[in-house]
Amino acid sequence: MMAYTQGDYSQTLNLAVAAAERGEYAAALPMLQSVYRDVAPENAPLGLSAYGLCLARVEGKRSLGMELCQRATQIAPDDGRHWANLVRMYVLVRNRRKAVETLDDILRRLRQNPALLRVRTEIGYRETTSLRFLSRTNPLNKLYSRTAGNLKRIVRTRRRPRHA
Repeated sequence: MMAYTQGDYSQTLNLAVAAAERGEYAAALPMLQSVYRDVAPENAPLGLSAYGLCLARVEGKRSLGMELCQRATQIAPDDGRHWANLVRMYVLVRNRRKAVETLDDILRRLRQNPALLRVRTEIGYRETTSLRFLSRTNPLNKLYSRTAGNLKRIVRTRRRPRHA
């Protein structure tokens, strides 16, 4: 393994992050380990959450992986990839409720982030039911949800200003 100096680790980091995004965690882990052995996470936050996810998936180090993902979101809070990896970590440790809550919260801030939209489909995200005290399959809940959706569309179209 080579020792990295300031700036020459970026290509390795980009390759490792791309491999992790493709789900090739075993291939990405050695590259990320070599980078973070020589470079402080604050200097290269790009792959920190991917490193945490790879550690959890390949070596089973879930608590360390969770810690790295959370640290990455603190260092670079506007990078959707870190939040997506944190959501994946919550799913990995079987905490789906926390994963969905985190995803909901961050989607309010980073609405059209492709990494977050991709993780939303990965985890099988569904909106909460309109009437939470009834089951999703209850006929009243289904009817109310459809009607409320149609009413929202009607109200939106009527609020649009008409240009003369």
